[in-house]
Amino acid sequence: MTPTLTPRMKRAANVLGIAVLIVLVAPFAVYAAPEVVGADESFVVLTPSMTPAIAPGDVVVVAERDPTTVVEDDVITFVRGSSDVPVTHRVIGVVSTAGGVEFETKGDANEGPDPGLVPGANLVGVVVLTIPYIGYVIQFAGTRAGFLALVVLPFGLLVASELWSIVRSRSDDAGDALASTDPEAPVGSDAGADPDVAETVADSTTAADETGGISVDAVGGATAVLAVFAPYAAYAAVELRSAASIAVAVASATVLFGALAVWVPASGVVDRVRPGDSASSSERSAEPVTVDPSSAPAADETPAPTAQTDGSGEVE
Repeated sequence: MTPTLTPRMKRAANVLGIAVLIVLVAPFAVYAAPEVVGADESFVVLTPSMTPAIAPGDVVVVAERDPTTVVEDDVITFVRGSSDVPVTHRVIGVVSTAGGVEFETKGDANEGPDPGLVPGANLVGVVVLTIPYIGYVIQFAGTRAGFLALVVLPFGLLVASELWSIVRSRSDDAGDALASTDPEAPVGSDAGADPDVAETVADSTTAADETGGISVDAVGGATAVLAVFAPYAAYAAVELRSAASIAVAVASATVLFGALAVWVPASGVVDRVRPGDSASSSERSAEPVTVDPSSAPAADETPAPTAQTDGSGEVE
């Protein structure tokens, strides 16, 4: 006997799946949009100078801060000289000078402090959050093989899944329509035979339409807009290969195929009647109907008189 899932088990599985998805996606969402945690920048750590607190492959999320509010033991991200690569080290001293505050910094794994002081103007921000390991995934996604494995392949599987859902939905609708037109089905089902039930169904449908449901035309318009935007988002993701552009491309594609899965069955664009079918149905409706004369009552026949009894069993 094949075990079946109860509704409660299905709800628990759905909740668990959503929780796992959030846990997997949330770190990358924070890296792509650090504003969601009140930060401003995010960087992938490349060197082991801050181990064990911050290791290579970790992501540091940095918030802008007034240099005068930075204190000793803060971990800050700053730029040094003309280098475009920022440095993340710990503050071991704050020095007030005529030009403002400057910081003495040191990597936790380094034996001595960094050469020279860091001017407050070079401060990028203070590290407010460290996300371990996802930097490796982000760096891998920036390569051609990583882009194919993490973006193109999942995108292709998503397209195939949505197309398969549309095909299955059409097959189920066709099966339901075939079952509803079964000639062996009893004539005058409960819904069709009872006018009160039919009127109730019609009233509920009208009420549902009047309560503000999303129309098929609105879904079609949104699908058209997404059909234009999704290819552009995919092109931007290929060119930029950044976490934000990849996230936007995947999200727009997901919404596009979801909208297609809703709009195609609802609009009936693939189920419209062919001209030949309509012509044949009109020809069938125009065929003459032959009536058997023997089954019709004769015009001159009169109903037989009704016999009455006087209660004794005799006919008057």
